[in-house]
Amino acid sequence: EKLIRIDDRVPSNDRPVSCVSSPYRSGRFCSILINFEETTTVRVTMIVNFLNVIVSALLLVNLLAGASQTEAYQVRKEISFNWIRESSDVIRNQTAILLQRDGYESDRMQVRTDDGYLLTVYRMLPKKSRLGVVLFHHGIRQSSDMWMFLGPKRSLAYQLYEAGYDVWFSNSRASPESEGHERLDRDSDHYWDFSFHEIGVEDLSAVIDYIIAATDRKSLHFVGYSEAGSAILALLSELPGYNQKMASVELIAPPAFMQYGQFAWIARMVQPIRALFPWSVYYTRDALPTQICTLFRNECCSLFGQMNDRGTGNGTRTERSPGSPNRPRAGCFDLEDVSLKQLEHYRQIIASGRFQQFDYGYAVNLHRYKRNTPPDYCLWDVTARIALHYGNKDKTVDWRGVEQLARKLPKTMELQKTLYKGFSHRDFYRSPKTQATVYANILKSIKRHSTVQ
Repeated sequence: EKLIRIDDRVPSNDRPVSCVSSPYRSGRFCSILINFEETTTVRVTMIVNFLNVIVSALLLVNLLAGASQTEAYQVRKEISFNWIRESSDVIRNQTAILLQRDGYESDRMQVRTDDGYLLTVYRMLPKKSRLGVVLFHHGIRQSSDMWMFLGPKRSLAYQLYEAGYDVWFSNSRASPESEGHERLDRDSDHYWDFSFHEIGVEDLSAVIDYIIAATDRKSLHFVGYSEAGSAILALLSELPGYNQKMASVELIAPPAFMQYGQFAWIARMVQPIRALFPWSVYYTRDALPTQICTLFRNECCSLFGQMNDRGTGNGTRTERSPGSPNRPRAGCFDLEDVSLKQLEHYRQIIASGRFQQFDYGYAVNLHRYKRNTPPDYCLWDVTARIALHYGNKDKTVDWRGVEQLARKLPKTMELQKTLYKGFSHRDFYRSPKTQATVYANILKSIKRHSTVQ
């Protein structure tokens, strides 16, 4: 028998059901006992693992078929870096080392969430003149060292620091820089029971409260890439009080409405299979993709949007090393384990065309949300100043989905949206042209909403 906590709150009549049914809002809780037959669980797990192998094999075949074309295109690209970071920088847990190498000192701190995760937070030692606090958060399968990709004078974090801002970096649960938990072991399935919802409501809320208390500021600026956008939107809609703690929110390629992207056909194909199994099998450790990527590193770097096209110190691109066909290009970040629930949550969003909470299935949804389908996030509760930065060549977060997000946000809020021509999903943190376009606009936006202290 397993004890499950559920929300039995009765929604009020003055707000939509989708806004009041979240377990993170106040309410009473009750408990039910659900019997799990051990043999049934084993069989379900075996079937799911088998189907995961089939789906992963199909994805891999499709990826390998287009790998040669992608590589040929990348070879033709004329990219000249004035400053090139070496591949030795991809060692895990090295944000502080990268900062020191680039000439900056930092403090490394640990923040505890309400559910026991231990998050690593970095702070660049501030100068005397501080215009405000800026918090950077990374995307899925990444950590805070992604913000140092372009190096000194080009990375947005360094530019803001030199302009007089107090710069912080946060790492979400289970990322390379935040692997700890007070009670749960990393190999425990319950350790991986989270998606971007928990990253926003639990992780970002804890980090924001910690930074505001440490700096004695009433608000801060937030800069988030990819999954960080989903997380902060979940936080601001589920806990609207945090809107007052945001001086501005800069979202780079934020995934919310993703039915237009390149993974739409995969999400819809898996939907009938997903309906056959309980949600509990989806918070286990996502080991299979990581194991496959151990063998096919370059292909996985391209698929998961990792940093796979850094050059070497001589300013030229580095392709596959001789004698090692599967060795990654210099600068390809290691693919870290990710919660399968993270991927499943995005798959549900893609298949449904809605920015909704996690779908646990009919029975659990009734207990958790008081309805048989998951509620949408209440974007009309997001009142912070938001700027959306997105590209017309982004196949992961399609520009049409970002514009749909803009239409869903309140009309009364201060909203900016900027479409960058020729930008793909990864270009927003790895392309040298980002400095003069995206980063320049973010700098102006943050300065416009800053107060000197």
